[in-house]
Amino acid sequence: MKRIMFSIALCLAVGLVIPVQAQMKLPPIESKTLGNGLEVVVVENHELPVVNMRVVIKSGSFFDQPEKAGLADLTAGLLRKGTKTRSATQVAEAIDFVGGSLSGSANRDASTISCSVLLKHFDVGLELLADVMLNPVFADDEVERAKNLALSGIKQSKDDPGTVCAHGFDKILFGDFPYGSPPEGTESSVQSIASTDVRIFYGSYYMPNNAFMVISGDVQPKNVFRAVEKAFGKWAKGNLPMVKPRMARAPQGHKVLLIDKPDATQTNIRFGHLGITRADPDYYPLLLMNYILGSSFTSRLTQSVRVEKGLTYDIRTVNEYNILPGAYYCNTFTQNENTLTAIEAAIAEIKKMKTEKVADFEFEEAVNFYSGYYPMSLETPGDVAGEIVKVKLYGLPVSYIEDFTKNIRKVTREDILRVAQNHLDPDNMVFCVVSNAADVEASLQQLGPVEKITIDQM
Repeated sequence: MKRIMFSIALCLAVGLVIPVQAQMKLPPIESKTLGNGLEVVVVENHELPVVNMRVVIKSGSFFDQPEKAGLADLTAGLLRKGTKTRSATQVAEAIDFVGGSLSGSANRDASTISCSVLLKHFDVGLELLADVMLNPVFADDEVERAKNLALSGIKQSKDDPGTVCAHGFDKILFGDFPYGSPPEGTESSVQSIASTDVRIFYGSYYMPNNAFMVISGDVQPKNVFRAVEKAFGKWAKGNLPMVKPRMARAPQGHKVLLIDKPDATQTNIRFGHLGITRADPDYYPLLLMNYILGSSFTSRLTQSVRVEKGLTYDIRTVNEYNILPGAYYCNTFTQNENTLTAIEAAIAEIKKMKTEKVADFEFEEAVNFYSGYYPMSLETPGDVAGEIVKVKLYGLPVSYIEDFTKNIRKVTREDILRVAQNHLDPDNMVFCVVSNAADVEASLQQLGPVEKITIDQM
């Protein structure tokens, strides 16, 4: 099963037709690029009479201006809110009538519009997907309605200290770099978005030569290509705006953002620095290093900060994988009076990771976990298609999926020590703390300069 799924995904990534081999039982997979530049990849699987279609625009919230944060996500969500031939209600009724789903959203790196239908309704789903992609109107009333819904969600998120902490951390780490704003935007940025902004974003980035399409399910590739050509062939290619690439600045020393929540008896904590991209050559050893340090139930941070010291119920480290370097951070929570103690205990474990090779049992557990976990994450055509989206979006080598386990097993304990020494930087980090400032501010000053704001300032 592992080899089957790896081979499926590899062939999907390079756009080849797979010759069916009895022992492998591989479904046919094909790729074709239309004359307008839209690449279409088809994963054929006949287990269920269902078809999943997704169009990926290679522009997400990274392309939002700071004062218009949330524009990419708002634009993607508005696609199904009315076209030149259908009102928002008619779009909703059309997809509901066939028992399907149609949605759009954006993350930092891409905007994705997805549609799922039963096979017998494939033509309906594809035509509807093409209509919302090619003919949106972005009516003023629908834009205002979408803004109000987004604003409601943003306001509600301020009741969740974990979400506030995550947004505050991004704000202090990335500053005015696009990753510093949440994809859904802020209250002020969403309020500033006008219908004209949505239309400009759509016109600037929604074009076939800035997109690819993945269709998976109970389909015949030749029929799919014919149908997609008919539905999307007239989508005109365009010229993408020139975007000057820039990198986020790494933190120097320690800096603390304290978000005051006067009624808090528990402190939410996130701290870290810049991480690596998925395409980085150190991806595999860092994956194992992070598993050992803080992404498993048996991690060093869990054993030290949770089990031995009893300071938290959960602590973990995460590397965000984006086109450009995201964050590498530690996330936890603790009682107010233990805030500094928990942070210092976590930093001690991070520093220790840089000083000695991991133990054999830690290394073997990490390797065995990823050797088994990755194949299991590719069990369905939708899973494979989702991985292909990552391959294409992040510029990974075509061998990435097929060679994943092999590359994991190439990593040595020396490699893990090397990436810890090269990529963990506990002396240069930013900290975001959401707590009762009266309880924790004095102790946090031992870490570095403290900037105190209220939740309303987020």
